[in-house]
Order: sequence, then structure tokens, then C-alpha cells
Amino acid sequence: MRTIHCCAAIAVFLLLLSTMTTIANGAFEITLSAEKTDFRLGEPVVLLVSLTNKGQEPVNVSPELGPEADNLQYLITNPDGKETPFSPLFVEDRADFITLGTNETARGTARVFYGGNGYSFPKPGKYSVVATFRGSKSQSLEIRVLPPANDAEREQASLILDHSEVGLFLMLEGGDELVDAKKQIDALTTKHPNSTLTHYVRYAVAKNLSVPARNFVTKKPRSADISAAVEILQGLKDKEFQYYYQDKAVRTLATSLDKLGRKDDARRTLQDFQKKLEKMEKLQPFYMKKIEDEMDRMK
Repeated sequence: MRTIHCCAAIAVFLLLLSTMTTIANGAFEITLSAEKTDFRLGEPVVLLVSLTNKGQEPVNVSPELGPEADNLQYLITNPDGKETPFSPLFVEDRADFITLGTNETARGTARVFYGGNGYSFPKPGKYSVVATFRGSKSQSLEIRVLPPANDAEREQASLILDHSEVGLFLMLEGGDELVDAKKQIDALTTKHPNSTLTHYVRYAVAKNLSVPARNFVTKKPRSADISAAVEILQGLKDKEFQYYYQDKAVRTLATSLDKLGRKDDARRTLQDFQKKLEKMEKLQPFYMKKIEDEMDRMK
């Protein structure tokens, strides 16, 4: 019996060391993970979320697991030990749902780096995140935010974290009226073109350009600048940053190329990313179907 207890303790210890956390309290098992454990200061934190029905009856749940769906609740504890509920910038009004049978799992993502309370990870240190849903609670997922390694990294982080409009622009993936965000993003992309942080803001800029928009301050509408979006997104194809954003950049690029009449290039873009995902077994359940659906749409 003592040996069994020892093995169980070791198993729990190893689990806590991993980047994936799971616990079943009640009818659901919630698993939180991230593509990595260590994040740059100022880098968007995106969670991978799995929700499994452990009850005996089918249940209806929202297909979206991020905080905007007002479905799962996320609690973030900062390096000082203060726990704060993540407050999304907006709540989506969704009427659709999916049905989970016993032991069936829904998967999704959660952007928790910026919300109604501002930046969630504003300083270096160890943070933890838990998610709750209908009385069930995940174990704590540790997120480590690294201190800047040099003055250049410190300036990059400052251009983001010292300006709330940049966080808003990243979350909304646009906002023509966000003048200060544009100023800081221009500075970041000009001074630090090869920074990982720059890849994230470039994606948001390209996404914004790929669709028509309206400046809510001047009330002036503008047309999409698809060619400009394609130029930026093509420059991101070989960059290394979180797959959540790589996936969105690839699908936005493919859609934009298709609109320009370059369907073969669009398909090739999706196929290249599909091959890349095939080497990332952990991430396939979160991103592969989106790529496959986009490829089916372009047949």
C-alpha cells in the first residue's frame, strides 16, 4: 500500500511539472495547456482548452471556450499572489451549441493577455491560470513571463505594455480609430522588425487591412487593402511565433489570395501549413480542422 501511495505521489508531481493541467470536479474535466511555458514580456498569452463531459448524460455546450463566449471563467494569479477573474472586452451573443456525449471533448483557445482589466501579464514572474465551468475546475497552469534580456527587449515590451490601445488593437485585430496603437506599432515594427513581438502586431495589422472597416471617431469608412495585407502576411510565413497566430495568419493570407484570384497560391499556402501541423501532434486537434475546412471551401 505504501508503494502505491508513493507511485501516486510521483505521478502527481510529474503532472504538475508539465505544461498541461487537468482535473475533474463534478461532471466536466477541464484541461488547460499552452504552446509553451515561458513567454516574452509583452507577448500575447493564448491558452489551449479542452472540455470533456464526464457525466452519464449528453450535455449541450458552446463550441467556443474562450472568455468572450461567457462560458468558461478564467482566474489569473499574478506573481504577488493576487487572483483576478479575467474580464473579457466583450461577450459574444451566440445561440449555437454542440452536444457532448459521455467522454466526448470540445477543444478551443482562450486569449487572456488583455481584457477589461488591462494587461493580464504586465510584469515578469510566475503566474497561474485556472478555468471553471458549471462547478468543475481545472488545475493551475503555470505561465512564466521572462524579464527582458536587454535594452532592446525592454523597449519592445514597453511599446506594448505602456499603451493600452496596443492591447486593444491586438485583441480586436484592428481599430482604425486607435491612433496611439498605430503610433506604437509603427515604432515597434520600424525599430525591431525581427522581434517576435513584432510578428504578433504585424498579423493584427494585416488582418485589419484585409477587411473593410470604419473609423468610429471620424465616422469614415475605408475599403479593404487586400494587396497590402498579403504583402505583410507573406512576410510572416516563415516566422516562428505561436501557432494560434500562425494559423490565423495563414488562413487570412489564403482568403486574401483567393479574393485576388490567386486560388492556386491560396491552396498551396494552406497545404504548406498543413504539412507543418502534421509534425505537431499536440496542436493538431486545435488547428487542423480549421485548415481542412478552408481547403474544402476552396475546392
